[in-house]
Amino acid sequence: MGLASDRLRMHVERRDLYINLEARVRYLHSFLDFGSRDIEALISGAKYVRALIPAVVNIVYKKLLQYDVTARAFTTRSTSFEGPIDEYPNEDSPQIQHRKIFLRAYLAKLCSDPSQMEFWEYLDKVGMMHVGLGRAHPLHVEYIHLGVCLAFIQDIMSEAILSHPRLPMDRKIALVKALGKVIWIQNDLMAKWQVRDGAEFRDDDDEGTVVIEDEGYLHGKKILDDEEVPDIAVSSPTSASSPSASGDQKSAVKPLASPTRIPKSGAVGAGICPFSGAQLGAATSEK
Repeated sequence: MGLASDRLRMHVERRDLYINLEARVRYLHSFLDFGSRDIEALISGAKYVRALIPAVVNIVYKKLLQYDVTARAFTTRSTSFEGPIDEYPNEDSPQIQHRKIFLRAYLAKLCSDPSQMEFWEYLDKVGMMHVGLGRAHPLHVEYIHLGVCLAFIQDIMSEAILSHPRLPMDRKIALVKALGKVIWIQNDLMAKWQVRDGAEFRDDDDEGTVVIEDEGYLHGKKILDDEEVPDIAVSSPTSASSPSASGDQKSAVKPLASPTRIPKSGAVGAGICPFSGAQLGAATSEK
């Protein structure tokens, strides 16, 4: 009996989880049963999720600016800074308007094509950028704020999708489940850069090999939607790999329409996760 159950048990190489991003993502996909049905749900539902994004972005920034510990990141570039702040930004501040542009593009990216490894590499890079790496102007946001912000985004988007008055419930569930899995994988890829798990496998020189790139780029290639993000120069001309995600999931997926709890008016911009690239008083792109 013991031998039979051992044969059914999947082996996971612990070391690979910490040194090989593709192996880590593959494990997360397997554990969450993230597969072709989820990918179909995200791709077919993308245009409907996009309709939610401007209002979601406004709600997220309103929330971030309610607390001094998160608001200070837009001025000091660190949530751990505890010195005096001359002035906290508000929703109309140039740096907040600039960040909204990138959050909108980031949220649209979450519903692009997760069958490409490039998609997950970019989410990993988002995690890296919040610990002061890969940016000309380092940014430090503590994990508690990143995790709770992702949860807040998931809550808003789930309610909006599930409250749709005409969409059949099976379609709502398919998109909410798929989006939730992506957000939780993003959460893991945030935590990966913040916690010490697997530190014994990492090379101390790894941080020295991180390439500084403009925001919205991966391996020198522009990743975020051209319509959402202002064009900026490319730093490094390497291309990303693109292995496929595999697996299968249950509920069928069909296109979706727009949401409810969220106000309808067209709102403002977005970015690479709320805090990333916050820049003192300037709405210009970072280098």
